[in-house]
Amino acid sequence: MTATAARHVAVTLAWVGAVAVSALNGVAVGYGAIWLQFFGDSPDAADYRMSAGGYGAAAVVLALAVPAMLARGGPRWLVLPTVVTACVLGVLAGGSALRATEAEEPSRAYDGAWDGIAGVLWGPWTWVLLALGVQGLYQLTMTRGPVAEEPSR
Repeated sequence: MTATAARHVAVTLAWVGAVAVSALNGVAVGYGAIWLQFFGDSPDAADYRMSAGGYGAAAVVLALAVPAMLARGGPRWLVLPTVVTACVLGVLAGGSALRATEAEEPSRAYDGAWDGIAGVLWGPWTWVLLALGVQGLYQLTMTRGPVAEEPSR
């Protein structure tokens, strides 16, 4: 295997790993906020808000991973699964947010959605995807502008 091929494999594995771990982290935070209740409590509105925050943060991270992949030469085949996963996480976030409006308010006070967002953003791979995503958005929007026509003589 040549050095170029080995680098391509390593970059592909890094992209796949970052996307997969971000998606799994979003599911763990979103699902865990609802179903892993301490002391047998049933989920309340704050738990559903935390779930929505976790699902939603992971969806945003994955949505930003798409322009990063396109601008930085990431694997093109990974774009579709990333978009689908971001959409599914977005739908789950919406469902949890809707359930939060129907659930009873908690007896204890905590941040709810911000706890879920923080649960997703604790991973360093998430910050890499966010930074590359913002850079990718910038690159794609700056290079996709209108094509200047040559003046006629």
